[in-house]
This record gives sequence, structure tokens and C-alpha cells, in this order.
Amino acid sequence: MVFLYETNILNQPLEWKRILDVPLPSGLCTLDFKRIYFVGIGSSFWIAKIAEFLWREYVLMDAITVHSYDFVNSKYFVCANDVVVVFSHRGTKTFSKRALEIAKTHYGATTVLITGLQSPISTNTDIRIETCPQENCGAFTISITSAIVRILQWINMYSRGLIDRFRIWLESFRLPFNIERLPKFHRKLIVVGDLVREAIAHEVALKISETSYLPVRSYGIEQILHGPRVTLDKETSIIAFTSSSQDRQDSLIKYASTVGAELIEINDEWQHQSFTPSLKEFSWLAQLVWGQQLALQLARKVGTNPDTVRKDQSIYAEAGKDVTL
Repeated sequence: MVFLYETNILNQPLEWKRILDVPLPSGLCTLDFKRIYFVGIGSSFWIAKIAEFLWREYVLMDAITVHSYDFVNSKYFVCANDVVVVFSHRGTKTFSKRALEIAKTHYGATTVLITGLQSPISTNTDIRIETCPQENCGAFTISITSAIVRILQWINMYSRGLIDRFRIWLESFRLPFNIERLPKFHRKLIVVGDLVREAIAHEVALKISETSYLPVRSYGIEQILHGPRVTLDKETSIIAFTSSSQDRQDSLIKYASTVGAELIEINDEWQHQSFTPSLKEFSWLAQLVWGQQLALQLARKVGTNPDTVRKDQSIYAEAGKDVTL
């Protein structure tokens, strides 16, 4: 059976190419600011974290990521010279809408909404950046990566050549990935990552939870070494998203081996089997898509439907009626 979730994963590269041919709003070129806030909730928060890393690396500007709920309910030193970017694919989440309102009316900041096609228009949005059509299943994939591509386009205004290199990388990108090895202990699963890959680890863990309902945990590599490592044992599986430019994963690999935990490392060197060796610049995006596919394979293994996020189960459908998002 081919799930909507699976089809959406496979359709991502084609949608990225389409988006690359859609210009960004001209208003972005005239913005004059020195600090940017990225705001979101759920998967949109992890998009925001990825955007923060990319912004700092390429634009060399102060970037801050905040949960929508925290932005609404805590005080931040936002000023009229700042830009507040809210990620919301549906454009209907309560705290994401309120974050736009507060940023605009309370702080006087310039507001940018990165959202899906045909989402509601917000009067508190100065600049609207559209991504892809509305997702057709509960576990989001294509909207996440499409928003990331929009961020790459925006960064290209400050770091010329980025999109040219991304287009070259994209020509070598092939799906589906062949996931030869699933974690043995999927009911005691941990996903970890370093730097930008920490956000990817959290997003992949969220996808696994949404599609297969497994109680997966996620950490930064440094975070797990500072305490949660003591929970590892011979019935633990770890998925580690790592980079050859970092060496902190060596300590985790050695520790996991000593205690007998299974560790599956998805290093950016892994891509050299199928991608241009000289373009590791976007390996983190391939790792994210690999994680989306892993979630699909785990859902098949445990016999869940990755499209429904349990709305097909009456008790969860009933419980969800009391949840306001």
C-alpha cells in the first residue's frame, strides 16, 4: 500500500524545483534590520531552528528561535528594527497567529509569515512567503522542506551563489533512499544529532511518533552525553545524525559500544555513495529526508497508518476534540 505520507516524501524534490522558480516577495529586498526572530510550534519550531543555524552561518547576523507559545507568553527584547518570522503551514494555529499580532502591534516589528498556499490571510503580516499546497495527511513532510527551501532563497540575497550550489546538489538527489537497516529496539529508540542536525533529530523523532506512535526520545549529542547516556543499555537503539566536520560523536559511539547499545550513524559521508562528493553543504537536508523515510519504514513494521495520526481510532479522535491548537 502506498500512503499519502510516502507520496509526499517522494514528491519533495519536484516541489523544491518548482519553488526555486517562484520569486520571493520584493519587499524582502528592502528590509533593513540587524536581528531576526524565527517562531513556530511543532514541526514549524524545528524549521525555525534550522533557519536559525543557516542564518547565522551564511548571513552572520543574530538570529533567535522561539516557540510560538513562549513568544506570546514571555517578554522578549523585540524592537521595531527587528524582523519576526512565523512559520505556520496551515496559518491557523492559535499561538502562531497571536505571535504575529504581538510582534506587529506590541513590538512594532516587521512580520513575515512563511505559510502554505491558500492558508488564511493575516492582517498582522507585512510580508507573506508561500511554500507548497496544503498537506493532505497529519504528519507534515513536504511543507517542512519547502519552507526550508524558501529560507535558502532568502539567505541567497546575502550569500550569493547558495541557490546555484543547491540546484547543482538537487540534480544529484535521488529518492527513495534504500534504508537497509532498521533499529532493532524500536520501542526504546533515541535520535540524536549535532549542531543543525540536532534540530533534524528532534524533527525526525516527531515524525516517528506521529506515524508509528512509538515513544522515541531525541537529544543533541552533547546533551545526551551530559546525563541521558546512563539510560542506554543492550536493548536501546540510537540513530545518530552526524557530520565528518565534528568529532564529538566519537565519544557517544564508544560509550554505546561499551554498554552494548545499538548505534546507527547517518554521517554526511554516507551521501557520497549517491551524491556529488564535493557538495556536502546540504547533507543535513538529505539526512532529514532519510529520517522521514525511516519513520515510514517503522510505521510499516509496527503496522500503523502514517497518514492518520490516530484520527482513525475513536478514542483518540474523541480525546482530540478537547485539544485546541
